[in-house]
Amino acid sequence: MFAVATTLSLVLVTASGVEGAAWTLERVVGDALATSPEVAAARAEEGGAEGELAADARWVRENPSLEVEYGTDAVTEAQGERKLALMISQQLQVAGQRGLRVERAEAALEAARARRRAVELRVAREAADAAAEWVRREALVRLAEEVLAAARSLEEAAARRFAAGDVPELDRNSAALERARAEARVAQSRADMASARALLNRLLGRPATAPLSLTLGAVAVPAETHAEPPEVEAARAEAAAARAEVALLRRERFPDPTVSLGYEQEKRREEHATGPDLHTASMVVARLSVPLPLWNRNQGELAGARARHAAREAEREGLEREVEAERVSAREGYEAARTAEAALTAALPGIERNLSLVQRAYEVGELSLDALLLARDRAHAARGEAVDATAALARARAALLRASNRLPTGEAPR
Repeated sequence: MFAVATTLSLVLVTASGVEGAAWTLERVVGDALATSPEVAAARAEEGGAEGELAADARWVRENPSLEVEYGTDAVTEAQGERKLALMISQQLQVAGQRGLRVERAEAALEAARARRRAVELRVAREAADAAAEWVRREALVRLAEEVLAAARSLEEAAARRFAAGDVPELDRNSAALERARAEARVAQSRADMASARALLNRLLGRPATAPLSLTLGAVAVPAETHAEPPEVEAARAEAAAARAEVALLRRERFPDPTVSLGYEQEKRREEHATGPDLHTASMVVARLSVPLPLWNRNQGELAGARARHAAREAEREGLEREVEAERVSAREGYEAARTAEAALTAALPGIERNLSLVQRAYEVGELSLDALLLARDRAHAARGEAVDATAALARARAALLRASNRLPTGEAPR
């Protein structure tokens, strides 16, 4: 009586007549990653971390400074005395700070890359879940429409039998009520489908009402793996960056010397036996200055860095525990969903057969309308549960792949 098989598989093409080719799971995931603002932000942070690493890898960190000094007595005594000095200075770090800065920047870049992979995994799973939900909602709409068609046929049959005096008015009114309930379910199902489509279109960067056609095939589930999730990788790298920052601040307690090289020329008045004369003297000047670390030895910065390091280590440990629990939960959830889907799908042919027998019994007057409606409700509920179980299996598969650090397509993010 009903095209049940089409509602029970996610390997299908929905919305016949929709323009354009059907979207595969690979296209859904690819477009979601390409248009996601969160992924774009994570990639931008990764690019910024790469730039910081390039900057911290410079051998000379501070810019040189140039000093120019010029003096003359033209305003005061006007005797022609003059002084000119040029000095260029460069601060040097001689305690190995560069290596620690590079270590910190490399750890920060590793953390940014891991966070980007984590965001991609999350966005891809959200898109896959939204696609499965839309397929589920559309299947439920088709089921509700089939139920409505059957309810209308039953109402017409009850009206004819009432006119012929075969059934009481109660049956006719009950059939009309069942048709009204079916119309309400169709309206609600269509609204739910529109909401699910709007959510999926939003994740794909498309207008909310843009039509969609999906072909979502099953993806092979990998064997159980204990690869480190990107969230834990990011936490571990952030802890390493914090540890390098502590070491860097300790190293920066050593004073950084500043070396200077300059040229001075002075023309001054000198008295000689033959009379006064302007004498010009020139010299090259080298200078070394070293700050004395008496009051400021990075006490506050070092205390803050140590606290951040302790916090990052605690976060890493907490994430490791959480990820292990999620991995076990995802595996158990997938096995349960697979068992439920197989059991409900296998029971559908029997339900179809029972519903057909009940329908025939009512037509020949061997069964009351209430019994027929009850049998139909149970059959429709079973079909709905099968649709829900198929969608739940798709979501459980995506969750298991996510726990295995893989996209819903089975691939690992680069």
